Amino acid sequence: MGNYYSAIDLRGYPSSYYSKVALIKQVNADNYKSVLESLHKDKSEQNLIGIEIDDESKNVKKIIRKAELIDVIIFKSRDTKENREALKISEITMVSNPDNLDSVCFELARENYIGFELNVQDYINNQRYRRVKTLENYRELLKAYKKFAFPLVITSGARDVNEIKTPLTLVSFGCTVGMDIRESKGAITTVPEMLLNKKIN
Repeated sequence: MGNYYSAIDLRGYPSSYYSKVALIKQVNADNYKSVLESLHKDKSEQNLIGIEIDDESKNVKKIIRKAELIDVIIFKSRDTKENREALKISEITMVSNPDNLDSVCFELARENYIGFELNVQDYINNQRYRRVKTLENYRELLKAYKKFAFPLVITSGARDVNEIKTPLTLVSFGCTVGMDIRESKGAITTVPEMLLNKKIN
């Protein structure tokens, strides 16, 4: 598969398998300035830089204002009210740990072209009940996706060379949770590309 499909990993570790890989760091209202400064040294033609905002939605716009050179902006899912507020902010690329979502959230994601992340490493790292819960959440998200047609992205979640997953693994994971092969391929190619272009534009 590899670069033939111009696969993109919006949360991963640099690898020749992908045409673009986003290196993601967590931020909040307390640390975002120092994290943003440190990120820029990692940017290259292949490596995108991104942040995952783990904070209340009221702080998201303040952080985004300082993130003009950031390629990927992720909001870490919270409660339903917080998720609704975050999904009104079109600069957000995608939402991680998708949970506590309702039809209003899905409508906002479609309108503002904000993706939801299916993270392979999150699934692998969880044990027993939490792994089952993650899989259930992803499958529920897939049901909503069929109805609302919002963007879905599959990421490796790799944090080092040992966690790198091939594009074929990501596509297979998508099929495991209920996507068809076309949807799975799109979730690592055309969909992330369109989300990146939205950020650039």
